[in-house]
Amino acid sequence: MPRLIDTAWVPPVARGQRGVFTRRQALAAGLSTDQVRHRLERRVWHRVAGAALASVATPLSAEADAYAAWLTWPDAVLALTSAARLHGMPVPDDGQVHVLVPTPRRPRGRLRSHEHRWVGDEVSSYGDVPVTRPARTVLDCLAVLPERDGDRLLAWAGPRRLLTADLVDAWLAARPGYRGNARLARAADRLRRGVYSEAEELLHELLRAAGITGWAADVDLAPVLGVAAVADVWFGAVRLVVEVDGRVAHGPDRFQRDRTRQNLLVGAGCTVLRYTWEDLTRRSAEVVEGIRRMVAHLARRQ
Repeated sequence: MPRLIDTAWVPPVARGQRGVFTRRQALAAGLSTDQVRHRLERRVWHRVAGAALASVATPLSAEADAYAAWLTWPDAVLALTSAARLHGMPVPDDGQVHVLVPTPRRPRGRLRSHEHRWVGDEVSSYGDVPVTRPARTVLDCLAVLPERDGDRLLAWAGPRRLLTADLVDAWLAARPGYRGNARLARAADRLRRGVYSEAEELLHELLRAAGITGWAADVDLAPVLGVAAVADVWFGAVRLVVEVDGRVAHGPDRFQRDRTRQNLLVGAGCTVLRYTWEDLTRRSAEVVEGIRRMVAHLARRQ
């Protein structure tokens, strides 16, 4: 039995639950009710969400939140932004743990329930925790996120082929009148056109208005070049890739991935032009002229 002064001790079961455990598990491991209460009062342990506890040395994380939800409501499914964070999607953290539930229930601390339907193929698992699959997660999030956050998520999910317009259309047809359907219909339209962000849409408008042809949007370059990349705009005849960064900053991980991807494209014999939202909105004439000149230059070289 652990000693009272052993403040680093947690039930052994916590090791397989991302450091999270319940009062019942602590009692089963040998602590008394007074010892559990003492650790909470001294803030050696803290409440994660619902019935779940953790040592204060255990950092909060999407994984810990997932196990906290499962330990509290085993019949629930981790969903919405909580599932998105677990999947590594770029969504804001509102400090809550969101789950889908089959029956109504009140919030428990940070744990929030949402009564939604789901089917078996929309749910996978993270360890012991049921969690909505990426496609269902994106659909749920796009329906409720503010426009800017939703656009950022779509710009992330679209090139990864997590959603298709047909999938969104089927979702809307099965759920007429649901909250967020207008946002999802807008997302379906963008998916259908291969335009995942406001910046990409603006670039396409500029190219069309300038009469520049010979390009295609949202092109998977793997079959063409053997490079795992999707081009925002692809001029296939001259191997020119035009990339555009959206209005929202994506952080150092995105910066590194973009540079690695660009190096692969250059190594495959492509020319890459990259523009920012500021370029498109404040220097649109220079962007159009730069693309026109590069296409002509590459055509002359060929």
